[in-house]
Amino acid sequence: MSVPQVSFIRWLFFVVMAIAFAAAWTVAFSFTHRTLPWLALLAAVDAVIALRVLGLPRGRRGAIAGAIFVAIAVALSSLAIAAISIGGPAGFGLVESLSRLSPSLAWELVRLANGLPQLLVYVVAMELAAWWGHGR
Repeated sequence: MSVPQVSFIRWLFFVVMAIAFAAAWTVAFSFTHRTLPWLALLAAVDAVIALRVLGLPRGRRGAIAGAIFVAIAVALSSLAIAAISIGGPAGFGLVESLSRLSPSLAWELVRLANGLPQLLVYVVAMELAAWWGHGR
């Protein structure tokens, strides 16, 4: 049985939707000053909606795509939150903060902001996105 080919543009839109979710998560942080790890569960729901709306395949590829969607959203939002936490009080914008943030400092801030409960929520969200993305 052959696998139907999906255009590159649809996969690109899927990644852009993950980046947009990370941007929304960062905006939510800037208003609440909390990392809001439960938004990862909402990212899993958004991943499945994006898979269905864009007509991307179910099965193994859909499961992997759903988990990657959540991973992109978590990674980018964590990096942006770390940059805002450091650069915001100094008066820097997000882009300037990201350009001045070293990888080791970013990793340390992300590690300090996310304890075991947050990491468990992220893993559960990735698993849910993979399970729903598989969609038998």
